[in-house]
Amino acid sequence: MLQCTAVTAVLSPRGEVGYPMCELGEGHEGEHAQYCWDDDVAGGAVWFRWRGLGGRFVLLAWCETVGGAYGDACTLFRDHSAAHSWDVTDPTLEAVRQDLERRFPELLREPDPGPEQD
Repeated sequence: MLQCTAVTAVLSPRGEVGYPMCELGEGHEGEHAQYCWDDDVAGGAVWFRWRGLGGRFVLLAWCETVGGAYGDACTLFRDHSAAHSWDVTDPTLEAVRQDLERRFPELLREPDPGPEQD
């Protein structure tokens, strides 16, 4: 699934402009969300959430689901809508990856299968 392409502009209290980009899968329900920073003390992370104009910073617990091809932890917040992070592909990064693989095929390598099983 491709990543949502929503972006907005935010003015900080110091007058700086930021451009949060949604990290959820396309077609998600509810507000858009971008991860900002960990809050280890509170056991979660701060996310910027928005819908239309305006938005807010919120502390959200991490998604507790583990899965994907390598048994990774989902890097989104608990109860997010749409796909888990390992199923969401950033279209820009994917285009860059494909271009680099095409131009530099000698850099490609097979993933390490791990230790052999007897």
